[in-house]
Amino acid sequence: MAREFTTNELIGASFGCECGRTHSTRFSRMIVEKGALEKLPGLLKELGSKKPYIICDTHTHEACGAEVFRVLAAAGQNFEKIILESPEEGDLPADELSFGRVCMAFPKDCDLVISVGAGTINDLGRYASYITGRDFILVLTAPSMDGAVSGVAPLIQNHLKITFPAHAPVALVGDLDILSKAPMKMLSAGVGDILGKYNCLTDWRLSALVNGEYHCATIEGIMRSAIDKTMQAARKLTERSEDDIRTLTEGLVLSGIAMDFAGNSRPASGAEHHISHFFEMQFLFDGIPAILHGTKVGIGTVIMLRLYNELAKMPRPDFEALKAAARAKAEKGPYLESEEFAAWKAEMQKVYRGAAPMVIALEEKAQKNAPERLLKRLESTEKHWDDILSLAKTAPASEEIEAVLEGLGAPVRPDQVGVCPHYVEEGILHCKELRDRYTILQLLWDIDMLVPMKDLLMREFA
Repeated sequence: MAREFTTNELIGASFGCECGRTHSTRFSRMIVEKGALEKLPGLLKELGSKKPYIICDTHTHEACGAEVFRVLAAAGQNFEKIILESPEEGDLPADELSFGRVCMAFPKDCDLVISVGAGTINDLGRYASYITGRDFILVLTAPSMDGAVSGVAPLIQNHLKITFPAHAPVALVGDLDILSKAPMKMLSAGVGDILGKYNCLTDWRLSALVNGEYHCATIEGIMRSAIDKTMQAARKLTERSEDDIRTLTEGLVLSGIAMDFAGNSRPASGAEHHISHFFEMQFLFDGIPAILHGTKVGIGTVIMLRLYNELAKMPRPDFEALKAAARAKAEKGPYLESEEFAAWKAEMQKVYRGAAPMVIALEEKAQKNAPERLLKRLESTEKHWDDILSLAKTAPASEEIEAVLEGLGAPVRPDQVGVCPHYVEEGILHCKELRDRYTILQLLWDIDMLVPMKDLLMREFA
């Protein structure tokens, strides 16, 4: 049985785990309390910072940034700042333009980076800190997304969401007076991001079964605890009690720590994130204002859990026929020279548009859809089919997650956030191509059930 940890035990932790690895995180300080901003000057002194560079946008400046500047100025702290202009509609994208603005204003003599925000501003700051070798602090304005303290930064490059290595913050400061006043859409987005772990943890176990992928019960246990506590807090989050806001914030912090421990985003990101990223890319292509990350993840979670609910009662596939078809394709010659790959490549160019070259390059390298890899997975899937069904039965009913999100006034269907049926269909079929990461979507593709399940989801969600 995996050891249980308190949040405080995990902050700045480094320990040998039963999984055989040593887990550690750069994140070493968390101040989440009323009046937390007043402790920022002392924190900077403790860290030896003489001149931090502070990043915010017009929204986070209004919510918290102006107060940060006042507190630091009153303490005699020298600092430089940039206030990025937020779009009139939607949210600031974490893309090349936003990052370029951060870099162009970067003061050469700054010794530490502070982001005042939650999602985009956090990602921009921690990547800037990483490439310049500075430490990083996050002043959180809303508990709206996971990865607040993770060591990766999902940024948009050429319309494609790519996870870059970054610096986890050495400290997080969250003033409950500010966090409790965050818009409900941001609080519900944070809940959606945490509830997405129900799906991604199931995807992780699924890959461990089929592919023998590394899996850590301790890391999963950390996330399961965070999910359970968030579920309890979410049911009364509209009351905005400080205890519930703190619980949600800690859950998001634990998600970042779990990613640090794993060395990648596997404990926090699965198929629910892939379809969220797919929707985000289509919005970028079409010039549609961005939607909060956690909001899209909540919708993606409802969709993917519906697939697990269906998988739990699915009859055993005809594995002999599936393997015979894979062998026949393999016998035709090299995968990258095949008609199947050429047809897939043409489809990716249509679906991913400007981002297609990066998606195609990923498949050329990973070749996850190659007949040889498919055949190997089919043999393992056949061997573990009963275990796969048992795993699917552990996933919560999608209706349960819908009810929690709806109780917070959050969207649960793609059309509620402006995603057209065409993008829902393409997302279900093709969002798995965004990562070389095994999820329920790859399983369904392997057993030739992705199209039938897409048709079911289209009837229900589009």
